[in-house]
Amino acid sequence: MDKITPHTFRYPLFDIYWDYAKTLFGLAIGAGGLIYGSENIISLLFFGTIIVIFCFFGLQSYRRHKSFVTVDPNGLKFTSWKQESIYWETIKNIELRYFGRPIKDKESDQKPKGTLHLTLKNDDQKITLESNLYGFRYLVWCATQVAKEYNAPLDQITVGNMLDIGLDPDGDSEMPDPQISGL
Repeated sequence: MDKITPHTFRYPLFDIYWDYAKTLFGLAIGAGGLIYGSENIISLLFFGTIIVIFCFFGLQSYRRHKSFVTVDPNGLKFTSWKQESIYWETIKNIELRYFGRPIKDKESDQKPKGTLHLTLKNDDQKITLESNLYGFRYLVWCATQVAKEYNAPLDQITVGNMLDIGLDPDGDSEMPDPQISGL
């Protein structure tokens, strides 16, 4: 894979700090509800659930904060709670999926809300990367190179999503700038 150059990518810190602020706000609401509704079991259950949900959200934000992806000509390494690596030649399946919601009364220049997930699978593991990661387009381009070089299968949905972001699924696109965030 001579075309793939070594890079390391992270999630945008502004988005992560904004998620931390949302977590603190949610925890403050939950704690306030627990304090003022401590005599009512329904309030305790409701605000306790809010605290659990926002703790989970905060942990996911922390995981994204500590996550990074390293790409080199041999493969991809994803480091988060644990380190996972996948070699390009072992990839058996590549999927690019859109997760989001449609916008009612969408104007022609308005982008849909949602994220793309790039999933790379081999016999042992699966690595999924989100489109708000810096260099995501470059990572999808790397996936097209892998599909071309090692004949990894691409389904119709993946091909359509690659075309939607301006990349040729046959691997003939120019290399995108790895420093551009998201899409």
